[in-house]
Amino acid sequence: MSNYIWIVSLGGIFSFIASMGIGANDVANSFATSVGSKTLTMKQAVILACIFETLGAVLMGSHVSETIRKGIANYECFQDDPYSLMYGCMWVCFSVATWLFTASYLEMPVSTTHSCIGGMIGMTIAIKGSSCVIWYEQKDNFPYIGGVIGMIISWFVSPVLSGCISSSLYYIIRQCILRKNYESKYIYFAFPLLVGITITLNTFFIIYKGAKGLGLHKTPLDIVLVVSFGLGLFSGLMTIPILPKIYKYINNKYENKNDLELNTNSSENKLISVTHNYNNTHTLVYSNNKAIVLNELPEDLSDIKIIDENVNNNSITNIDICKFTEIEENDKSIVEIIHNNAEKFDERTEDFFKYLQVFSASCAAFSHGANDVANAIGPFAAILTIYWDGDVRKNSVMDNNAYWILSLGGIGISIGLLLYGYKIIRAIGIKLCKITPARGTIIELSAALVTIFGSRLKIPLSTTHCQIGATCGVGLLESSWSNNISGINNKILFKTMFGWVITCVFVGLITGLLTAQGIYAPSLN
Repeated sequence: MSNYIWIVSLGGIFSFIASMGIGANDVANSFATSVGSKTLTMKQAVILACIFETLGAVLMGSHVSETIRKGIANYECFQDDPYSLMYGCMWVCFSVATWLFTASYLEMPVSTTHSCIGGMIGMTIAIKGSSCVIWYEQKDNFPYIGGVIGMIISWFVSPVLSGCISSSLYYIIRQCILRKNYESKYIYFAFPLLVGITITLNTFFIIYKGAKGLGLHKTPLDIVLVVSFGLGLFSGLMTIPILPKIYKYINNKYENKNDLELNTNSSENKLISVTHNYNNTHTLVYSNNKAIVLNELPEDLSDIKIIDENVNNNSITNIDICKFTEIEENDKSIVEIIHNNAEKFDERTEDFFKYLQVFSASCAAFSHGANDVANAIGPFAAILTIYWDGDVRKNSVMDNNAYWILSLGGIGISIGLLLYGYKIIRAIGIKLCKITPARGTIIELSAALVTIFGSRLKIPLSTTHCQIGATCGVGLLESSWSNNISGINNKILFKTMFGWVITCVFVGLITGLLTAQGIYAPSLN
């Protein structure tokens, strides 16, 4: 066994780098909308991601890890040659890491689920042939279709379903709350209901999916429903006593008479935020009526009427200068049109959604850690179990060892977000469509809803697909069909979809070539 310790060592290193790639590329699914809407600064997003991604990975990542490892490659094909599977899984980790960092550089939010599955397919074909890939599997229970075909179907269903949910939810909230006069206090009375729904949804996920080590996944469904709805109801009721304080706090932010006008009726050029990049190439200026992309940050802002003179780079104010948003020359006109065309709502109503968005983003990070950590750690877990057991088994018990392996993935995800996550956050949170706190909350809840149930049903959904689908669902309602103006940046969308198509093929090809090079290389033995 000691002859193969080098595979374990390299597999662990490649797996950790792959988890960093997930953080750089896929964690934007959780926090791109929060940063894009200026609800959170980049620093705050990184801190929350580090906490909740790691917790989700450690407590709830085991379900999908099993699906990735055992739902693609037929384990029986490797029973007579377990160490070739170890070797192949090592290159899966390497190829996934390479592709994720490449895609992040190109600002393509690709699917890490696609990447891992493509690598497993390429490795299996290289070692044992295509007959050992589980292309199709009939199941007795939902989702009834397994294997590669079942997962491919879920990749198409998840963005469409997320988009439908987000469009419907956004339409209802826009009609019932966002377009209403703030003085009528519609948001004031709706806030406890929104809190209750958010708490119920995420509590259901935490209990029903549950950490296997805690035995929560065995909890009967009726008990889960009672606890989830009970906690949601309790949380909603508990917000009622603090509503006056929240209402007063938000009103104090807009106590100036000019600030009490609705964004949709305002005719003044009021600066809301200035977004400027590190390289001093372009500045995106948001106002109540327009978004203007400047070639450089003006030294003198005296010509622009400012609502709030207190500019703080580290806090959420009416003027938030976030030095990470670089708008390319050929993109800036598209971004201007999309942001200017989006419907403007009362800032005070939007402020209420900031509290919900922070919570929903944290829960999205939690579910993301539970769902996507398997893409980096699943192949490494297979390497370890083979090394410990000496053979390939359908069900390998990792006991407490699973927690430190999942912790490795959670920590890597956090580091990847910190070092390189800004590029995907910029693509989804700024360029794809106009994001505000209300829109961001709806996007996060819709994507989380699909991801939550997919994870529990052991369907390794792509959180990228869910997030992009939910974002496009909201953006579609901003489109002006009469003026032929789209609420979605089609260039970013098509580039993303192209990345989805080539991801599985690219990673599978690279993994297959690297695996074959080692397996079939000339040997002295």
